[in-house]
Amino acid sequence: MKRIGIIFGVILFLMTFQQLNVEASVYKPYDGEIIKIGFDPNLPPYQYLEGDAYIGFNLDLIKVIAQKHAIDIQLIPMPLSACVERFNSREIDIILGIRYMPELADKMEFSDSLVQSTVSLIMLKEKESHIKDILNVEPFIISVERGSAEYEFVKNIKKANYNLAFNQQDAIELLLMGRADMMIGVRHVAEYTFEKYNLSDEYAISNAYETPVDYYLGISRDYPNLLKIINDELRDLKISGEYETIYNMWISDKSIETQRKLIQSFIIVISSAFLLIAGAIIINLQLRKKVEEKTIALSTANNQLQENILEIRQSNDLKNLIIESSPRSIVIFDNEGKIIMMNEVSMKICGCNEPLIGESVYELEPFNFMLSNSIERVLKYGESDMGKELEYKTDEIYRYFRYVIYPLFDYQKNTKGAIITVEDITDEKILRAEAEEKEKNRALTQIISGIAHEIRNPLTAIKTYIELIPKKKDSEAFQKQISTVVPREVERVNKLIEQLIDYAKPRPKNTEIINASDLLEFCSILFKPVLKTTEISLDIFSNTDLCFRADINQIKQVMINFILNAIDAIQEAKEENKNKHDYLIELSAFQLGEDVALSVRDNGTGMSEEELKNAFELFYTTKSNGSGIGLPLSRQIVEENGGSIRIESQKNIGTQVQIFFNGVRNEEKNTNH
Repeated sequence: MKRIGIIFGVILFLMTFQQLNVEASVYKPYDGEIIKIGFDPNLPPYQYLEGDAYIGFNLDLIKVIAQKHAIDIQLIPMPLSACVERFNSREIDIILGIRYMPELADKMEFSDSLVQSTVSLIMLKEKESHIKDILNVEPFIISVERGSAEYEFVKNIKKANYNLAFNQQDAIELLLMGRADMMIGVRHVAEYTFEKYNLSDEYAISNAYETPVDYYLGISRDYPNLLKIINDELRDLKISGEYETIYNMWISDKSIETQRKLIQSFIIVISSAFLLIAGAIIINLQLRKKVEEKTIALSTANNQLQENILEIRQSNDLKNLIIESSPRSIVIFDNEGKIIMMNEVSMKICGCNEPLIGESVYELEPFNFMLSNSIERVLKYGESDMGKELEYKTDEIYRYFRYVIYPLFDYQKNTKGAIITVEDITDEKILRAEAEEKEKNRALTQIISGIAHEIRNPLTAIKTYIELIPKKKDSEAFQKQISTVVPREVERVNKLIEQLIDYAKPRPKNTEIINASDLLEFCSILFKPVLKTTEISLDIFSNTDLCFRADINQIKQVMINFILNAIDAIQEAKEENKNKHDYLIELSAFQLGEDVALSVRDNGTGMSEEELKNAFELFYTTKSNGSGIGLPLSRQIVEENGGSIRIESQKNIGTQVQIFFNGVRNEEKNTNH
C-alpha cells in the first residue's frame, strides 16, 4: 500500500508539473505590441465622453477581453470618418463600434456582434398623430445620420426633407433643438439621451419602422489570429454571464420592459376574465353588484385593447403608406424567394400590371440579375448588400439601376426573407456623362493651345530646310543634316498629335492592367508644351514595375484634371507673388504597402482648412470661372475603379493629391501579357 501511495504521488506531481508547463506556455497574442483602437465617442451608451473620461459598454467589453488575453491596447477617440481614414492609412489597427461597411471588407474583418439594437422612428409624443396625418401630404423634416442605412431609407419617403448629422448623438440633438420633426436612429442612443435629460415621458419611440442594427469590431487583416481570439472570448463572456453583467450596467432596454409590462397586463386581463366566469357560476344573486363592477373593469380593459389594436392597424397602414409612396421600387420576399409584397414602382420596372404575390422573385427580371451574386449571404448571414449598380438592356429598355438588399428579421431576430430597393439612375448617369465631357473639353482646350505652339517650332525647321533644298541639294553635309532633322521633327509632331487623338477618342469602359510609369509619361507628353509657355517645371518620379487594374481612359481623365488644377493654383500664386519664379509640378508613382499610389504635387496657392473641407462638395468652387464638378467627379471615377483619394494642402505652400489602387502581382502581370 505504501508503494502504491508513492507511485500515486509521483503521478500526481508529474500531472501538476505538466499542467504548469502548459499554463506557462499559453500563447499571448502580439506580446509587446500595442494594438491601436480608434472609436467614435459620440455613441452613448456604447462609447462616449463623460466629464473627462471615455466610458461605455463597448469600452468596458474591449478592456475585459484585452485584460484576459494580455493584449496591450491604446484607445484613441476620433470621429468615425477619421477612424476609417486612419484605418485605411494603417495608423490604427481596429475600429470599435462600427457597423458593417462593404467598402472596407477587403481590408477589414468584422467580429461577432458586440451589441445589437434597433433603428426606430423617434418623435415628440404630442406630434406623433400630426406626423402620421401629414405624411406624404405636407413637407416635414427628419434628422438622420449621414451615410447610415437609415439615411438610404429616408430618401425613399415622399415629401420628407432630411437634416444630416455626422453621428447618432448629433442626430438626436437636432431633434431636441427642434430642427427636425422626427428622427430615424438607434433606439439605445435615444433612450440614453432621453433619460439623461429627463425627457423619456415627452418623446415616443415608435415601432412603425424598426430594423435591427449591429455594432462590431473592425479588425485589420494584418492580425489574422486576433479575430478568432475576440470572437471566442465574446462567446465565453456570454456563456459565463459576464457579458450580461456588463450589458445591464450600461443598457436598459425600454422596449423589452414595455413588452414585459404588456404581457403582464394581458395575463392580468385573462386571469380576471376567468375569475369572472368562475364567479358567475359560484356567486349567488347577492353578489351581482360585485360582478357588475368586475364587468365594468373588463369592459374598460377591452376598450383599451381595442385602442391598442387600432394603433397597431394604423402603424401597419403607415408602413404600407411609406412603401407605396416611395419613389423607389420595393420588393419583399421570404427565404424561398416567394414575393410577399411589391409596390407600384416595382411593378413598372418588371412590366407587370398587378403585384405578383407568391411568385418567385428569382424568375422576375431585372430583380433576378441583382440577386444572383449576393442573396445567399443576405439570407444566411443577415448581412446587407448596398450600393450596387446594374446596367439593364433589352430590345425595348436601356436603363441603369442602383439597388440595396437587406435582410428581413422576425421578432426573434431570425432571417425570414429579404427586402430589395431599386432606384432608376439613368438620368443621373446621363448628367454625369455630360459633366465628364464638359471637363474633358476644358482639358482639351488648354492642351490643344499648348500643342499648337509646340507644333509650330518643328514645322518652322522643316520649312527652312525645304527652302534651302534648291541651293544646297548637292551638299553632302546638308543632305545628311536634312535626312536626320526632318524625320526627327516629323516624328515629334506625329507623337504629339497621336497622344492628343488618343486622349480625345471616346471609348467604352474597359478595366485593364495599367503601368503607372507609362501613365505618367502620357501626361508628361500632353502637358510639357502647355507648361513651356507658363514657366512651370514638370518632374516625374516612378518605378517602372508598378501596375494596377482600372479603366485607363478614366484614370487619364482624373490625372489630367489634377494637373489642370495644379496649373490654375500656380497661376494664381504667380499673380499674388510676382517675385517668385521656381514653380513646380511633380508627378510620382510609388508603392505603399500592397497599394500603388499616384501623386500630383504643386507649390501653388494651396487651400485653407475651409476650402479643403469642402473640396469634394458638388458645385463648390473658389474660382470665378470654375464649375465645382472636377474634384467630386474625379473622386467618383476613382472609387468606381476600386481606388481611394486623399488631398493634403496648406495655404500659400501647395497641394498634393494622391490616389491609391490595389497593386497587381507579378504573376498576374505575366498572365495578362
